Amino acid sequence: MRPENFIYFLTVCGFFIGLFFSVFSQEEPDMIFWSSIIISGAFYIIGLASSSFFIKYFDAKHGYNIRKESKEEYLDKIILLLEKRERYIQDSHNFIENLEREFLNKKDERLTVDNA
Repeated sequence: MRPENFIYFLTVCGFFIGLFFSVFSQEEPDMIFWSSIIISGAFYIIGLASSSFFIKYFDAKHGYNIRKESKEEYLDKIILLLEKRERYIQDSHNFIENLEREFLNKKDERLTVDNA
């Protein structure tokens, strides 16, 4: 997340939190406005300080080195396992449907023989 977006997000959150608390604690509209603005400003300063601290002490040049090939191989193995499980479940479902059909057919045959 870019630092600007973090600051914007924290400021908007601060505005709604300030509006929530000021509506419940203040009765006059101008006090609601000013208290929500003050709380939004406090959240803006907190966001600015935390993003400044992050930028100062985090070295972006030493980013994470992700081996894409190994991750893709691992994901391909998982996909194969999921496809195998899906086939097993589909075969089990078909087997149960066949048993159910046979059971219903035998039950219908018994009813027709008993009624005749």
